[in-house]
Amino acid sequence: MWIEISDEELARFVEHVDKDNNGIITFEEWRDFLLLYPHEATIENIYHHWERVCLVDIGEQAVIPEGISKHVQRSKYFIAGGIAGAASRTATAPLDRLKVVLQVQTAQARLVPTIRKIWKEEGFLGFFRGNGLNVLKVAPESAIKFHAYELLKNAIGDYIGEEKDDIGAFGRLLAGGMAGAVAQTAIYPLDLVKTRLQTHACEGGKAPNLGTLTKDILVHEGPRAFYKGLVPSLLGIIPYAGIDLAAYETLKDLSRTYILTDSEPGPLVQLGCGTISGALGATCVYPLQVIRTRMQAQRSKSAAAYKGMSDVFWRTLQNEGYRGFYKGIFPNLLKVVPAASITYMVYETMKKTLDL
Repeated sequence: MWIEISDEELARFVEHVDKDNNGIITFEEWRDFLLLYPHEATIENIYHHWERVCLVDIGEQAVIPEGISKHVQRSKYFIAGGIAGAASRTATAPLDRLKVVLQVQTAQARLVPTIRKIWKEEGFLGFFRGNGLNVLKVAPESAIKFHAYELLKNAIGDYIGEEKDDIGAFGRLLAGGMAGAVAQTAIYPLDLVKTRLQTHACEGGKAPNLGTLTKDILVHEGPRAFYKGLVPSLLGIIPYAGIDLAAYETLKDLSRTYILTDSEPGPLVQLGCGTISGALGATCVYPLQVIRTRMQAQRSKSAAAYKGMSDVFWRTLQNEGYRGFYKGIFPNLLKVVPAASITYMVYETMKKTLDL
């Protein structure tokens, strides 16, 4: 069978194979071209090739380390998740501040008076109080969550003998919940300090100093104070992350099947999937978020300090009724919906940019 190519294509081919550009293709150059084709002769590709074809024997059972390319892929998931989380959190910082302030109010919580109070006492920047720490928190949190999610999907797929994209809704729910728990535990002290920073009263119109606030917690309440509310947080993040991630990918699959006829979903479809999954996950676990925030915001030495998760639940129920568990849900939904949508849109864009 003859292969017809133009003189220009032939010249480009010879130039590609002829590494020393002397006009002659030597045996070594031809051998290297066939050995590595269609890959470039990079350290990563060479290592990956020999990892696949070589047998390692050190006298006992040996585990061949995963290739460099896989480590590169994992680091890219960290980057993609981190950028996605930071972008979405900054865009929705004012709504996050409103949600936290409303959650800790044991009296009647009203949205408009809260907005006016923040504006009057702190100005426009008051709505962004704690955002720097929020970004510092959410970037690694999102990175760890997405990274752990991809790893857990692979692990579940290997366990049941399926590809990671074919593990089903329950597999995605399990992977998403575990990934959320890992990420939340890793960054929880930053989350607690962020909540204290957002709910601490201003002195002289100035927000509290981050270093002083952190030192006060450590000195007056001890290291364990940085993990106040971790239990309700984990009880909330596991179903939230599971519902959020599982619903997002399930909706994306449904869009391919019934709307896009197997083509990749575009930004608008991703936006819709992220909106629905984010709102669904947030609504289901919101009472646990209220309990967590109240435990985070209170000081251990105060007379009215909560004694634990159950104490927060019963006192809220007795004094405020069931509606007390949904204080701030309106700004929370206004925050979560665009936050989830922006996160997934940026994440998908970064995956394409980084060839994931």
